[in-house]
Amino acid sequence: MAKKNDDFFVEKKPWSKVKDELLGCYLKPYVSKILHTHKPLAYVDCFAGKGKFDDGNPGSPLIALDIIQSCFKETKISNKIRIGAAFIDLNYAKELEKNLSAYHGIKIVAGAYEDTIDDLLMSKVGCNVFLYIDPYGIKALDCSKFDTFANGQFNSIELLINMNSFGFIREACNVMGTKFKLDDKGFFDELIEYAPTVLDSTDDSIETLNRIAGGDYWKEIIIRYKNGEMDGYKTEECFSGKYCQRLSKSYAYVLNMPIRIQKNQHPKYRMIHATNHPAGCILMADNICNRWELLKEIQSSGQMTLFQEDLDNQIIEEYQIRDYVLDHFSQYDEWISLTEAQASFFVKYGAICKTGDIAKVVKLLEHDGKIKIERAPAVTESGKLSKFMTESHGQSVSLKWVK
Repeated sequence: MAKKNDDFFVEKKPWSKVKDELLGCYLKPYVSKILHTHKPLAYVDCFAGKGKFDDGNPGSPLIALDIIQSCFKETKISNKIRIGAAFIDLNYAKELEKNLSAYHGIKIVAGAYEDTIDDLLMSKVGCNVFLYIDPYGIKALDCSKFDTFANGQFNSIELLINMNSFGFIREACNVMGTKFKLDDKGFFDELIEYAPTVLDSTDDSIETLNRIAGGDYWKEIIIRYKNGEMDGYKTEECFSGKYCQRLSKSYAYVLNMPIRIQKNQHPKYRMIHATNHPAGCILMADNICNRWELLKEIQSSGQMTLFQEDLDNQIIEEYQIRDYVLDHFSQYDEWISLTEAQASFFVKYGAICKTGDIAKVVKLLEHDGKIKIERAPAVTESGKLSKFMTESHGQSVSLKWVK
């Protein structure tokens, strides 16, 4: 029997606010872009919960529906595009239906995500699909399902996954016969499970973890931890990196954002974004950076920092971004779109800066004759040479390194 976790919905915790902020601020530009594909959009919240917290704060379903409605009204072509939203929950379907009663044309699915998602997506062939996968733990996450989604006959698909990586490491240690220890005694208090995950040293437990991780690479990581080669936090970081690498077998562009509230605090969760579309990747990278600015304000209680920092609170100076851009873009001796090049940059280095920061360095390299750029349209309406450094509907930028 799945655990209901009624206490979870009493009040919205900072962790949930940051996760929903990341979702909401990405959805607005995402939906606007998707409408220009002239293909239907299917949005699915795979663990929707009640839709609203008992303290009145909106949950992810209300946030998503308000944004979708707003974009639909603002876009002139929207009346020709079908947008469907579905919300899955095992325990709270009745509460969810009540809290979403003001919205029409939505679908509420009473059941477990892992039992219902395949049937739900069968009718979405040719659609743009966005899955928000935010479970209470790890047990429902099946990496092979993510592979299947990537191979589906959709126009596009994007996943935003909340990976409880520390919960995975804890259970992996149990299976491998060692105890997982952290210096934060209350660390696991808020890591709520979708269903109780109690694993021991059995073949079934190992297979469960292999299914979640998408392979057995986690075993070597736990052995290294058991041998004292890494502490618990480094072990989580290593697993998260390997998990993203595993997802990259099916998705060309995978990003992750550690969710922490206090500066220098270790992350409670990892929000992972996976897509095969470079535009979605750079849109999410900018969104992560924007949410990171908000998160830094929370961490510092409004005190400004003098240096740009990455998601791990490490200082990133301008010369480092310049060096990374130089190293990355020098590999392109054949023409490539700026969007593809930027997306690959973020996959390699993480969301350490905004796309505008990359564009500034690329423009300097163009001025110095190290990069050649072709823009379409090549000239403005007034007959001047185009100088834009962003790609959008009817506007493209291609570049290559000059040897």
